[in-house]
This record gives sequence, C-alpha cells and structure tokens, in this order.
Amino acid sequence: MSEQPVLFSEKACSDGKKIVIATLNAEKALNSLSLEMVDLITAEADKWEADDSVVAILLDSAGDRALCAGGDIRMLYESMVECGDDYNAYLTDFFSREYRLNHRLHNFPKPMIIWGNGIVMGGGMGLLEGGDFRIVTENTRIAMPEVTIGLLPDVGASWFLNQARGNSGLFLALTGAQINATDALYAGLADIFIPHGEKAAMLDQLAALSWGENADENSAQISGVLEALQNQHQAMLPDGQLEHHMSWIEKVTSGNTLEELVDAITSYEGDDSWLSRAVATLKRGCPATMFLSYELNQRGRDLPLNECLKLELTGTVNCGKYGVFREGVRAQIIEKDNDPKFQPATLAELTSEMREQYLTWPWADRESPLADL
Repeated sequence: MSEQPVLFSEKACSDGKKIVIATLNAEKALNSLSLEMVDLITAEADKWEADDSVVAILLDSAGDRALCAGGDIRMLYESMVECGDDYNAYLTDFFSREYRLNHRLHNFPKPMIIWGNGIVMGGGMGLLEGGDFRIVTENTRIAMPEVTIGLLPDVGASWFLNQARGNSGLFLALTGAQINATDALYAGLADIFIPHGEKAAMLDQLAALSWGENADENSAQISGVLEALQNQHQAMLPDGQLEHHMSWIEKVTSGNTLEELVDAITSYEGDDSWLSRAVATLKRGCPATMFLSYELNQRGRDLPLNECLKLELTGTVNCGKYGVFREGVRAQIIEKDNDPKFQPATLAELTSEMREQYLTWPWADRESPLADL
C-alpha cells in the first residue's frame, strides 16, 4: 500500500454523485494521527464541501487492528526532548490543528460516516465522535487512556463524554476503562453496529441510493441503510460491561469533589475483572490528569464544543509545560518501565496554585491559536 499517510478514493454513485473515502494509512503505528495526516484531511475537507458531486464522506483506516490509537505521542515526546524550553511550539501547533479538525468534522455540512473498527482511543475518539454516523464493529475497543500518560481526555472529550449516559463519561475519563461496541451504543458514544466484514457491502448499498441535493434527506437515506445492516447482525454484538456496572458507577461518581470520587472508585476490592482493571489504572494514574479530567468534565457540562476545545488546549499545553506528559510517555511508550514518576505524585500534593496553573493559558503575550474558533 502507498506510503501516503492518508489515502483518498471515491465510490461512484448514481447520477454522477460520489462518496469520498479517507483512509488513515499508518497501519504499523495503529493509524496514530500525525500532523501531516491532520493537515491532509483538513485540506481535503475544503474540497469535499465545495464539490457538489460529493454526497457523503467515509473515514476509515488501513488494516483490521485500529481506526486510530490516538495522536502520534512518540513524535510529541521527541519534540519535547529535542526542543528543550521551546518544546511548546510544536506541542501547541499539533494540538491546535488537531482540535480544529475535530471541530470541522463535528460541523461538516455533508454526512460524515466514521468506521470505528478495532482500537479507537484518544485522538481516534476525536475522529469517531465527529461523525454523523459513528459505526462500531465486533472488534471495537474504545478508551480515553490519558490518565496513564499525563495528558487529559481531549479532542472534545470534555464535551462528548458529557453527552454519555449518566456519569459513564466521567468514569471513563478518570479510569481510562476500555469499552466495546455494545457499551458504546449503550453510553451514546456510537450510533450503529455493523460487522467489520460488511464494510464493502455497506458501501455498495450506499452507492446504489438515489442521491439528492439536500444533506438532511441524504442523511435519512444513509440511516436507513445502516440500520437495516445493524438489524441483520444484532446477534454479533459482544457482551457489554457498562450497563451491568452503571449502578455502581453512578454511586462512586456521586461525590461532590474529585477526592471523594477517587476515594470511592479506588476503594473497590471486588473480583470483577473489568472494574479491577479500571481501578488499577486510576491508582497508578497521573494526579494532574485526574484533576484536569474532573475539572474539564464539570466545566464542559455547560459549554459548547468550541469552548471545550479551547479549555483542552490550555490543559494539554500545560501538561507539556509542567513535565507530566513527557514523563508519562517516557514510562509507557519510550522506555516502557511502566513506572512514571509524576510530580506531584499524589492528589494531596497537587496544590490549589498548581491546579490553577494547569487551567491558565501559559503565555501572557500570546493568545490561544483557537481564540477564533
């Protein structure tokens, strides 16, 4: 396959119409998003919007393992190491351009179909949640695992996790817990289940439709095709976890402070394997991430997506500035000792002054590159 990091193709439809297909093409890296990939999709999006023959967009990925495992954090780590005090230029540029793409997908005027097969984590969730039709498969593994690497659930998570059922989004943000297709549908983080092997059949059925000029009418047609395919394959849905654990999740996330929530979650001593993994992840997580996950979730409840993305950019840049992101990536990705030395090491040591610093845009002489979003 081509070395181009995003492949663009077309599916011919009736009356000269077409569905354009953007395929993330970094299979060995689990299709992790690079800045080049972000820029390629952004540039093509302008063409798709202007082209009257384009009736829908499908975003998928090369291989069977992942839609997208997140941002290219190895490259971000290298930029922090090589650039010293000026690490923030690349970090800020990367996240601001990625977040602009997220915002663009959420507000795109033509139907956007996202094929969320395999690993869909971090930046991959930003892509999936930007779709009008968020498709999950029998292989889907969704998570926002930033608590382990000293970042924060971003790419709009402080908005879309607030759309999830009950407090499930807050629980997923704090614990990095993995969920599958059934869980994603239950939580409201996905729309449609279709087996991975049916993607070509789906495209054929969409191409056979009679397309009009009205995006809403085209979306209704798409919905009919996708729902019919889902109905044919309901038996393939995997067993979920969220619904079975929702009463417990609601209980432990009902406290009035972050400390109360963390204490309630980490007090679990049962033998449920899914909960045990989530609790263990939180216990070894980054205190600054816990704070940002909670604080941005609370603030995001009353904010539109664009304002959430601005908050997230401040948080991600500060995670770089204060070293927790670099240390988390070192421990989990680079040296793989799984023993990050986050500073501060506990929530109790994360002072009110430190918390305020993480929420404050770090440069008085430079406005946020998302100020106009």
